[in-house]
Amino acid sequence: MIGRALPGDVPAILRIRRAAEDWLAAAGIRQWQPGWLTAERLDAEIGRGEWQVARGDAGVCGALRLLWSDEAVWQADNAFAGYVHGLVIDRRHTGLGSRMLDWAGERAVEAGASLLRLDCVSHNTRLRQYYLDQGFREFGERAAYGGWTMALFEKRLGTVC
Repeated sequence: MIGRALPGDVPAILRIRRAAEDWLAAAGIRQWQPGWLTAERLDAEIGRGEWQVARGDAGVCGALRLLWSDEAVWQADNAFAGYVHGLVIDRRHTGLGSRMLDWAGERAVEAGASLLRLDCVSHNTRLRQYYLDQGFREFGERAAYGGWTMALFEKRLGTVC
């Protein structure tokens, strides 16, 4: 089940995030700075309704942040769309990332958006290929977040009524 994160989900989301940060660092991928997402920041974003979680029998097993604008990364190309950030999955749940992206796309269509967008650091070739495999197309690259080069992706969604 996927739905809005609750304040009590902060420790579980951070546990999954820290495991992902450690895995990325061990693989030599600078995708997320360890500890950048603090409990205080996450709690505030949850309070604004930005975080969504996947829950299983053992609790939270995945999370993502869904926004409707992302001028910091998309700059002049910012438009009303679903913007996914911070997608993180407990590695024991194969296929959950795809299901969460599909869910985010459905929420975007319900909100009247025709695009789902996301980004990752440009040197993360494995994640770039994953997004292509999920039906996204590369939009381009931008400097963001203090000089990081980000690869931008978007996916056209079903017909909007």
